[in-house]
Amino acid sequence: MQSNTTEQEYIAQGDASWKVQDWKSCLDNYTEAIRLNPKSRAVAKKEMVMSIISFYNKDMLNP
Repeated sequence: MQSNTTEQEYIAQGDASWKVQDWKSCLDNYTEAIRLNPKSRAVAKKEMVMSIISFYNKDMLNP
């Protein structure tokens, strides 16, 4: 079953997740936007989230 979600919708969902600091959902949505368009502005947004996670919660990336 194919999803009809667009790149912009994934970015909007990622932005909403960012506002509530749901980093996993945020990364998942930005990753999907990037999958649809590798030159998406979600690339920079994903890099920013990864930077935030690595600064504030180093153990989150090392289970």
